[in-house]
Amino acid sequence: MHDNFATMDNDDILRLVMVRDFIAGQGWFDMTQYRLLPPDGVVMHWSRYVDLGVAAIIVPLSWLVSMDTAEQLAVTIWPTLIFTAHVAVIGFGTRRIFGDLAACFALAIMVIWPTSAYLHSGAGNIDHHNVQMLMMTLVAFALIWPNRVLAAGVIAGIAAAFSLAVGLEALPFIVVAGAIALVRHLVDRSQESRRFLVAFCLSLGFAAILFWLGQTAPALRGIGKCDQLGLPALSLIGVAVVASVLAGALSRFGSGIAFAAAVGATGVGVVLIWPWLAPCIDGPYGALPADLQSFISTRITEAQPAYRFLRNNPAGFVVFTLPILMVVIAGAILIRRGGTPRAALVVLWVLSLLGLAMVLYQMRTVIMAAAVIPILGGIVIAQALEVYLRTRAPGAAVIWLALATMIISPTLIAQQIRIFMAEDDDEPRPELAEECRGYQALAGLNAVPKGRFITPMNIGPSVLWATHHEVMSAGYHVDPTILINSLQPYQLPEDEMAAFLRASGANLLLMCADTTYENDFPTALAAGAQVDWLRPVAVEAGDLLVFEILPQ
Repeated sequence: MHDNFATMDNDDILRLVMVRDFIAGQGWFDMTQYRLLPPDGVVMHWSRYVDLGVAAIIVPLSWLVSMDTAEQLAVTIWPTLIFTAHVAVIGFGTRRIFGDLAACFALAIMVIWPTSAYLHSGAGNIDHHNVQMLMMTLVAFALIWPNRVLAAGVIAGIAAAFSLAVGLEALPFIVVAGAIALVRHLVDRSQESRRFLVAFCLSLGFAAILFWLGQTAPALRGIGKCDQLGLPALSLIGVAVVASVLAGALSRFGSGIAFAAAVGATGVGVVLIWPWLAPCIDGPYGALPADLQSFISTRITEAQPAYRFLRNNPAGFVVFTLPILMVVIAGAILIRRGGTPRAALVVLWVLSLLGLAMVLYQMRTVIMAAAVIPILGGIVIAQALEVYLRTRAPGAAVIWLALATMIISPTLIAQQIRIFMAEDDDEPRPELAEECRGYQALAGLNAVPKGRFITPMNIGPSVLWATHHEVMSAGYHVDPTILINSLQPYQLPEDEMAAFLRASGANLLLMCADTTYENDFPTALAAGAQVDWLRPVAVEAGDLLVFEILPQ
């Protein structure tokens, strides 16, 4: 794990750096990464709660082994614990509502489908997405739990609030879950559905406030943040809670009256909170320059819509989206043919359909689908098998086998796609090859006196983790400067690149040898060219090239 951790996702790497600083004494409310764009640093939009979980493993282990070993054990143990809890929830929950056979297939999907088993749950995955998936799964089960509706509503509200506290990516899922609870009550107007709705809404509202207070510095609580739990999200939650509770209270007078009250309260509420909400309408990237927004949506994989991801990575598209598509289609057929319990199936299908729609919009939202696809997927595969066992029809066997393959192990299909789309060995080296992110190469940079690096986008956090250096560039939207620093200098001709680097505040430039960049000049530098304003630094760092930026 130690040698491979530098090649993990940037969020995992930088979170470990943040945890290190937290253990070393940085304040609970201080989410600044001071070695990124020093001296002021960059305030990250993450949650201390996840840092606390990782730190709670590292600290006691450090009493027994070295700190480096404790860190690498912790980044393996933490995602394993989250995944184990997620597997237990999927297994026991599916068995309780849909039976043993469905639970077995749900678990098979959970541990084999790469989206749920590996993407955010493997060793080293200490970012918050696995926590969000677990919380969304709890919300889904609470919505369909057959008894103890009050407890289910409280659990759903707290889980939803914690999911939002660690990151707002699950906000559409929480909104749809709340809408399901509201519509269900307006349809049946039962005491049970009202109790769930009220319990869910009040628990969500109070828990969200408590989690927000627990992780937000008092001085920052009046600032509207669009990419984390803050006043905009809290105000939106408040409007939804008031509208839903009001509808629940008025439903005894008729569903129409209750619905009208909910719509009216929502409209008035949105008008009242619009000053906080308006700046967030364009999403977390809305404040960035247009060229950076375009780069994020076209070049960063997780931010791409499905059609662009399909064009760039057909095999990966099959792995991530084929099970979602098949479960949505098969789930609709099952519901239409009278599958039971019908209400629970409809809820899971709606949430799965949401997951599919969100993936088509942006690939990073696949976590919403991953929270419920194993459940509904296990059900539809189990139902298909039961049809075959009952009829022994060859067609039923083919359907069951096809469903099981496409949902549980889409990698078998993706492998065949990769064979027909084999990469060209003569293709130019990408802008940051994995060899340049290896630990041994990065550790070699420690032989260079402490400096401030301009680096390609996907190596900045690795440099922070593996070395004593500071970094002026990284792929995060929280400060446009660090994003620009990671992109622009590698796209410029010589004179413009020299002016940019000298004005950046950095004294060192990092490149990957023999890399093809978008401009001929940085490509020539990577191939060994020399200029009088960049002094090569002799260092044993694998394929990494270090240049000292000389003043004019």
